[in-house]
Amino acid sequence: MDTEHLMLTLCEFLDLSKNAPLKDVLFDAFKQAITLGHIPAGTAINEKQLAQSLHISRTPIRAALDQLATDRLVDRKPGSGVTVRGISKHDADEVYEIRVVLEILATTKAARNMNEDDFEDLRRLLEKGQRLNAANDVEGVVHNWDEFNQFIFKKADSPRLQSIIEPLQAYTRYFRNVSARPEVRRNEAMQEHWGIYLAMRFGPEKKIEQVVRTHLKNSYGVVNEEMMDCGIR
Repeated sequence: MDTEHLMLTLCEFLDLSKNAPLKDVLFDAFKQAITLGHIPAGTAINEKQLAQSLHISRTPIRAALDQLATDRLVDRKPGSGVTVRGISKHDADEVYEIRVVLEILATTKAARNMNEDDFEDLRRLLEKGQRLNAANDVEGVVHNWDEFNQFIFKKADSPRLQSIIEPLQAYTRYFRNVSARPEVRRNEAMQEHWGIYLAMRFGPEKKIEQVVRTHLKNSYGVVNEEMMDCGIR
């Protein structure tokens, strides 16, 4: 991918409406584009050329790339510049294992905190997802799944848990995009979300753990197969 193509791809994910420093906006755009596979592993990033294409200074680009290196999404080596690392099989395995623990905890805590009005709001969110799925609106379904998870994280009412989960969201978004593509898996995931809702509303907590664990295992199975097909190791 040359610098011009990289710039155009990055611009698709730039959200300049955010009230945030440019380095943070660039970091978010890079992270989404890389984890979703729009900027493939092995892509070389030339800070100077990219800054010229975007008509900005190199400083915010360098800061964004430094953070991406911290998140292990790019490699920065003296003398050889920056290369996109992407998501490796090991990364995906590790994130999956962490998500299982954190999402079971978040879902259980949320269920304890939610009242009948909250459960009705969650039910309506699931019904909205069903309508989007029936219309074959894959992007809408993925966004609905994001909303479903964010609703649960919010109701867990645990800022520290949220701060731990937040850095994993780009990887989670990658998993959702991959698992939402096959229609069969999309339909299965919708049913699993209903299972999570019912377990949260009517218990017991052991059932919550079971359905969340099964849902994540099934979703990751699709992701794992996709990564193998793409030769990602």
